[in-house]
Amino acid sequence: MKNFKLIFFLLFTSAILAQYQPQKPYIEVTGTAEVEIVPDEIYLDITLKERTEKGKKITLDVLENQLKTVLRNIGIPEKNLSISDVNAVLAKTGWWSEEIFSVANYSLQVNGADNLKQLFENFKKLEISDVNIAKATHSDLINIKKKNRIKAIKAAKEKADYLLNAIGEQTGKPIIINELANNNQTFVNANYLNNNANYSMMKVRGSGLKDETVEFKTIKITSSIYVKFEIK
Repeated sequence: MKNFKLIFFLLFTSAILAQYQPQKPYIEVTGTAEVEIVPDEIYLDITLKERTEKGKKITLDVLENQLKTVLRNIGIPEKNLSISDVNAVLAKTGWWSEEIFSVANYSLQVNGADNLKQLFENFKKLEISDVNIAKATHSDLINIKKKNRIKAIKAAKEKADYLLNAIGEQTGKPIIINELANNNQTFVNANYLNNNANYSMMKVRGSGLKDETVEFKTIKITSSIYVKFEIK
C-alpha cells in the first residue's frame, strides 16, 4: 500500500512539474513566395446552332464535322472536343412557318495561344460566335505550386535566421509548420463576342487577322508558410 501511494505521489508530482516547466523560447515567422506563369491549357465552351442558308438547313452534324476538320488542320486532337449537352429550339423560318433547330454545347481543350489564335480565325469563317473561355491554367501547375511552397518555407527559415542573428541568437528546429490559405486564381473567365478576340485575360496585337498575336496575362501563384521555430 505504501509503495502504491509512493508511485501515485511521484506520478502526480511529475504531472504538476510538467505543467509548470518553462516553455522554450521561440520565434514565429511567415515565408511567402510568388511565381507568375503563362497558361498553356485553355478550355473553351463552344455552342453550335443549326441554321438555314439560302433555304437549306445546315444541320448539327455538318457544323460538328466542319469544326472537327478545323481541329485536325490546326493539329488539335479530336479527343480534346467533347459534347456537353444538346437542346432543341423552335424558331420562325417565315411568316407562317416554324422549324425545330438543334443546339449543342461543346467543351474544347486548346494547348497554347497560337492554336487559340488559329481557332479564332476559323470561328469567324464558320460563323461561330458563341464561344466562352471557361478556364485557363497550366499543365504543370501541381509541380509549380510544389516548388513555390518550398521557396516559401525556405523564405521563412531565412527570415528567422536574420532576425535572430540580429540579437545574437540562432534558429532551432521547427515546432509547427502550417500552410496559409491563398486565393490563387488558377483560371480566368472571359467572353468571346462577335469574333473579336479581346479578353480581359489576354491581349491581341496587330492590325489584321494575319498580323495578330495572342498574349495571355500571367497567372500569379502565391504560397505562404507559417513556421514556429525554437530558439537555441
